[in-house]
Order: sequence, then structure tokens, then C-alpha cells
Amino acid sequence: TVQLNTSQVHCLPIQATCTLKTDTCLLRISGGDFSDDKITSAFLTLLGAEKQPQVRKAILGSLAISDHTIPHVVERTRDAADDVRRVAYLALTSKVPVESVSIALRAAAIRRGLAERSPSVRQAAVEMLKRWWLAFEGDVLALLAALDAETNEHTAEAVVKELIACGKIKPDEVAQSVANGNPPGGGLRRDTHAMRTWREDPSMLLTPEAAVYWRVVCEALQLAVTQSGVTAATAVGQNQVVSAAVAGERIDALEAALPVCAKDLLDLVTVHADAGAVFVARQLLQILNLVDLADATARRGAAAFVNQQLRKTPTNANDAHLDVSGTASSYALGGTGAWERCLVQTLRAVSEPTDVVAVVVAAADALRSSGDDASTAQALFLCALLLENVQRAAVSLETGEGIMQTLVRPGVTHVSASVRKEAVKTLGLLGVVRGVASDDGETVRVLRTALAADAPAVRCIAAKALGDLALLYGAQELDKQVNATNEAVERTDADEAEDSEEEAGNAPSLLNCPITDALCFVMDEPVTDDFAALDENAQFNIDANGVDVTGGAAVAEAELEGCPGTAAAEALAKLVLRRGKGGFVNGSGIGHNANPSSDATVVVAKLLAQYLCVDPRARPRLAQCLAVFFPSLASAPPDRRRLVADAAIPVLRALSVEKGVARVAVYLAHLLDFAAVSAEQVSGGDDGDVSNMPVSKTYAAGGVDLLCALCEEALAVTSRPVSSATTVTEKALAKAYVAALAKLAVATNVAPAFTVGDYDEKSVAYHSLIRCACAAEAAAAKVPEKIASRDLAAVAVKARAAAGDEAPFVASGLGLREDDVETPAATPVCMSETFNELAVDSETRGEDVGAVAPDADEEAANDADTPGVEVEDQAAVTASDEAEAPAPDTPGADKKTAPSKPRTSRKKSEKAVETAKPTRASRRGALAENVAR
Repeated sequence: TVQLNTSQVHCLPIQATCTLKTDTCLLRISGGDFSDDKITSAFLTLLGAEKQPQVRKAILGSLAISDHTIPHVVERTRDAADDVRRVAYLALTSKVPVESVSIALRAAAIRRGLAERSPSVRQAAVEMLKRWWLAFEGDVLALLAALDAETNEHTAEAVVKELIACGKIKPDEVAQSVANGNPPGGGLRRDTHAMRTWREDPSMLLTPEAAVYWRVVCEALQLAVTQSGVTAATAVGQNQVVSAAVAGERIDALEAALPVCAKDLLDLVTVHADAGAVFVARQLLQILNLVDLADATARRGAAAFVNQQLRKTPTNANDAHLDVSGTASSYALGGTGAWERCLVQTLRAVSEPTDVVAVVVAAADALRSSGDDASTAQALFLCALLLENVQRAAVSLETGEGIMQTLVRPGVTHVSASVRKEAVKTLGLLGVVRGVASDDGETVRVLRTALAADAPAVRCIAAKALGDLALLYGAQELDKQVNATNEAVERTDADEAEDSEEEAGNAPSLLNCPITDALCFVMDEPVTDDFAALDENAQFNIDANGVDVTGGAAVAEAELEGCPGTAAAEALAKLVLRRGKGGFVNGSGIGHNANPSSDATVVVAKLLAQYLCVDPRARPRLAQCLAVFFPSLASAPPDRRRLVADAAIPVLRALSVEKGVARVAVYLAHLLDFAAVSAEQVSGGDDGDVSNMPVSKTYAAGGVDLLCALCEEALAVTSRPVSSATTVTEKALAKAYVAALAKLAVATNVAPAFTVGDYDEKSVAYHSLIRCACAAEAAAAKVPEKIASRDLAAVAVKARAAAGDEAPFVASGLGLREDDVETPAATPVCMSETFNELAVDSETRGEDVGAVAPDADEEAANDADTPGVEVEDQAAVTASDEAEAPAPDTPGADKKTAPSKPRTSRKKSEKAVETAKPTRASRRGALAENVAR
């Protein structure tokens, strides 16, 4: 074995081809125990850290397979590159035996593969599934058992559906096997009387994989029956006869697979439920939807079964028989609540809405009478399930008040946090059903109290409930529910605690401030490290047991249950998207703030800062939510779309003190350009190639105001005096900030002034564009960086063109030629195309860490209080160019006849500067001319 240092492996050639060859050679000479092999460990590290997809693909294709490397191969099934994911599935197909992969890794690989959007990757995943199916000799139940169908129910369901789609499972043949006496897993037609002796022989019960298998097969048969019936109904002549015959055959196959009658199916469900196999009972209960429930006896039997199961005290999975599979705990004892949810859904299918309410409320009252915490939490959970999808007319005032009196009010003051959580959830749903004004504001006050001070899980539920109520009834309506008495008490308490609030950072009271302010305060709370996800590449420390095979699902679940900031951010995002600025109007009853901290623009800016700064590994739910929210906001109606432009400057200011402000500008430009090319424009093409999208014919909402604000911000930053205490880092950040402002300004599409219909608005737009052009010209004269100065000069030209100003842009005043200023086209250019040059410009741009402005600039700044005045420190052309071309300010000089030789150096020539330096009189004349215009 060749011994190589890990640091040597990391110092591979930069070129991908050289790295690829080096990787392959080193992997071929690896040998021995791969868990201790330094080369293998180094390449596993490189597999997660390498940016080149070709290199990752080569490593993955040549990686030696062992128990140490299999988790990392499975981890590459969610790689960013399609080719790498495809190679990972091909490696799992050809190199990795299914018995060498753990259950969790099997389920993760299949779940990701069957949900793939890339056709080639999904095809590779299907081939892997077929190979695994053949490894179990075509036994589908054995394959599902290897995937642990009880734990990975949705993955097992997807596997059966895919095997049906590719023809490995034929539902008609499965139904025929029932008549032949050899159905897989024993089938659904069983002797329920004999099964009641399951304690003596638990093998008589259905296994979890058999229950999932038969449910999916029966659903596939039902779908085929429906499709055949539709075809037979629309066909004519001989086709109608054939289609009717096919539909009849499929109906016979479905009836052969199902039990003889609904009563037999209910008996089968009852036996498994009594045995504790609620997972199997839930799968069988869903098949009840495929049975004809026209018989009143069957409906009454189903309702009686559901009523009996709802009234049962909570049970733990460990209390069931040791040999019974498919057990699950009740929701109050750590279960998922899927069994209780299925029971309520079945009750809705066989009963009237009023009967459903009566049965569930009676069952909850019976559980509450038990007195223990688990039964109380279970009763509240049943009420929440009822209220999630119920007609308002079905819940009478007496029923709602009874739930409040017997369950909610005692629950919100309970000592157990789990009981308080369910009580707050039920209270929020009652507010949705009954309204917030029906109980004199009690619902809002209790929810705000829970949001202010309670356990994190309870605060999460309260934030979600308040967000839903604000979305439904309006934030102002919620603020009105705080009556005058409580307001006076809260204000008195706030006055007494004024000193403590100042010490706490002037935090607003969550009880008496507007509801949107309270949600913003919760969103801004610091997050603990309890949600840190596993990172297999952290500090190049690779551990096979540390690979997160859930794709961040465990961390997202923990964040959902224990991070109030994420819940508040989701509530605010929904409020912004659906109600816009109108959703952030202060209530007249409380919080008389003239300048609320939860203005729609401020909220969007905070959400954008959260999205750009959040760690997706630590808070994946927030990252995913905001990644969907901002494109939706950018394509919303204009009044909400404008919020993106209004929030641009606050976000840039907030993040200008950190590195990466250019990335912020890129994302803002992407959002402003998101809705520029509509789906109708793309669908008009024949080939549908996205690269051939037409140029945008729309303009950024609020683009004129944003462009003016960007230019004035750049002028303010460049005009700011530099003190001796300013560090080099601060100077570099200021330069990056100005460059980001210039790039975003270049990429912002603005509507010309003549397109505005109203005369007053047209006049405002015209003056804003002129002010923007003047600010851009002055800022371009002060910026020492050539790229930023060029961008600002182009912005000035674009602003004057949009304003319709016929006055030419004085390029000579900036020391620039006409060729250096990019004149905008007649039609606006797509911002995404404009911003493609950012990466190229950033590579060629030198990071100048010197002074922001030389002394000459400071002297010129004192003389240039208004836009249009030139400064002396500018990029000069060579002496030969100055000799051939007349000075720009020389009277009678024709700019069109000036030669356009490329500049070969950016160094200032004192002679050239002295020659091209305009006199003070000429500068005053240019200023007077601009003011006159």
C-alpha cells in the first residue's frame, strides 16, 4: 500500500481533468482495511468537499465498496449534480449487495430515487429497485420487510406502486391468487372467528408489509375499475362493448381481492385493533373506502367501531403482546396520531357532520373524566382533529363553549407542557371556527400570553395560531380584542417595568404591542444550538455513523416543535404574501405606534436577512420556507411585488458590515427579475428552450424609487469622510458595498417616464429619474474603482434615457470615453443576463485595501456639493491619446472624431491629469447648465 499524506491529497491540481486522473490512480492502489486506510478517508473527505462534479463522479465510480464507504455512497444520492446522483445509484446497483446496506440506508436511497425529478437518475433508481427485488427472488413482501414497512410506510407504498407501474406486480394476477388459494401474505379473506385466538398463535395476524401490500394493490384495482368505467361510458359501438367487458373483469378482480362484505372487513380490523396491531388495523381501515357503504348496517357498524376506539385510554406500544407486529403508541404517549386521524376520517365518511361532532366530543369528555395527564392530552388532540376540518354550522355555540369550559380553560393552566400545547392548539382552531370576537377577545389574550412566556413547543403552537387568525381575520381585528381594562392593566405594568425593559434591550411587551410586532420580536430571538444538524464533512472528520440518512428530516422536526422563531417567520411570510401592506396596520385598541417595527417593508427585509444568513443544516425548515416564499412574493401582484424593491436598501445596509454583500445584490436582482419573463412567453416557443427566452417587457415594481435610492446611497457612502481610525477591513467593506449598489442599480429595470399615465405621477417619476442621474454622476466621479464608476455612469445614462432628458451625458467630466459607458438599449434588458458579468468582474477586480478616497478627492468633494461637479483624481488616458484627442471641455471639440484607442494602463500620469484637468470656470459652467436644465 502506498502511504500518502492527507494534506498531499488535498493539494491536488486545480484542473478537473488532472484531479480526476489523480483520484482514479490513488484509489486503485488503495487496499487493506478501508476504515483505517488514509487514502480512502482522504477521498471520502474530498467526495463531500470537492466542487467539481466530474471529480466527485470519478471518485464515486472508482471507490472501493465496504461497510465504511457504503453510507457515503448513499449520501451522494442527494448530490447537487445529476450525473453524480446517477453514478451513485449505478454503484448501488452493480457493486453493493442489498444485504450489506442497512435498513435506514435502503429506505433513504429508494425514497430519494423514486422522488427524483431527473429522468435519468430516476431510471437508475428504478433499476436498483428491480435488482433488489430480484435479490429477494421476486418476493415483494420480503423486500418490504427489508425496508421496515412499519417505520418507512410511505417508502414501502412507493415501492409497491413502482413495481406495479413497471409490470413486476400484476394486480389482476394477485386477485386471481386469492381464488387459487395462495395469496401473498394470506390475503384479506380470513376466518375472523379463528383469528380471535391470536394470543395462542400471533402469526395468524397480518404482518405490516402484507397490510401495506394489499392496501396498495386494492387501490390500484379500484383505480383501474374507475378508468375502465370512464372509458366504457365514453366509447361507442364495438369499443363500448369491449370496454364494458374489461370494466366488468376488473370489478370482479377487485371483489375477489376484498373480503366478502363490509362486516367481514370490520371484523378483521377489530381483531387487529384489539391485539394492538394498530398499524395493520389502520391499513385495513383505509380499504373500507373501497367497499360499498350503501348498507346502513355497515355504516352503523363502522361508527360504533370508531366510537369504541376513540374512547379507549391511551396505550403504549410496549404494553402489547411481544410477538405482535405493527404496534403503535397512542398520540398522548408519543405516537404520531395517524391511528386517531384515520378513525376520525372514517367517522366522517359514514356519519353526518353533526353526528361526527357529537361522537368525538363525547369521546373526549369520557377521556377527560379519567383524570390523568395522558388522557387529557388525548382528549384535546381528538378535539383538534375534529376542528381541523369541520363545517362551522356543525359546531354550535353550546358545543364550542362546552369544549372551552371542560377542556381548553383547564388545559392552558395545566402543569404539563404537553397538555398546554394541545390546549393552545385546540383554542386556536376554535378561534378559526367561531371567530375572534365571539368570546370577548379571550382567545387572542390566551394565545398572546402563551406566546409571551411558555415552553418552546407551546410558543410554536401559539405563533402558528396567531398567524392563522391574523391571516383569516386581519391583524387589526386581533389587536382590537384587547379590551380597555386589560389595556390599562398592561400599560401600568409596562410603566413599572420600564427600567427592566431598557436593560433587556427595549424589547416590546408581547402582551400589549401589535400582534405583528410580537411576531417580529419572536422571530428575532436568538436561537440556541439545540438544532445543530450532523455534518459529515465538518473539519474533514468522516464518520460512517455520522451520515444523516434522513436528509435533515429529524432536524426539521425538532425545529418545527421547538423553535418559536421559525413559526413566527412562517406566520409573517404568509401574512405578507396574502395581505401585503394591509396586513400590518396597527390596531386602534392598543399599541399606538406611529412607526411600527413590523411595517411590511421591514418584515420583508428581516425575512430576507434571515434567509441569507440562516444555516440550512441547523434550521432546514426556515430555509425551505423562505426559499419558496421569496419567489412567490416576487411574482405576486404589483403591490406586494414592490415590497422586494422597498426592502433592498435596508437589507443591503444590514448586511454591508459582513462579507458577501455582492451575493445579496445578486439575489435581489434575481428576485426583481423573477417575474420579468412570464410562463406565457416561454410556452409560446416551439422548442421550449429556457435559454432562448424573450427579453423582458416588464419593469421592476418600484424600480424608479429603488434606482434613485441606490444612487443616493452610493453617493452618500462615497462622500462620507474617512477618519484615521477607519480600519482596512472597514474600507474594503465600504468599497464592496458601493460596488454591490452599483451592480444592483445597473440590473434594475425602470419604466420610462412617458409610460406613466397620470400627469402628477409622471412628473414625480421624471424628477426622480433626473435626481437619480445626478446622484449617479456625482458618485461615479468620486468612486476610485473603475468597474463601480463605469456601472454608475451607465446608470446615469439609463436614468436620463428613461426620463426622456435630451441633454447628453457629460462623459468627459468623469474622464470616461463614450465607448466606456454602456448605453442601454431601447428595450429593457433582462436583469439575470446583466448580472451574469458579476462573476467575471469579481475575478478581474483587484481588492484595493488602500484609502477609500485620496486627499485630492476630499478637496474636490468640498467644491462639489451638488451633482455634476468633477473631481481631479480620475483614471487618465495615456499621453499619446491626450495629444491626438482634444480635451473634452475644449469648445468645438467633436467627440465623434476622437480616436478610440484602448487604454493600456490605469496608472495616473501627472502630465495627462494636468492637461485634462478642467478649469474651475468650466466646472461652474457645467454646474450652471445642469441646474438650468
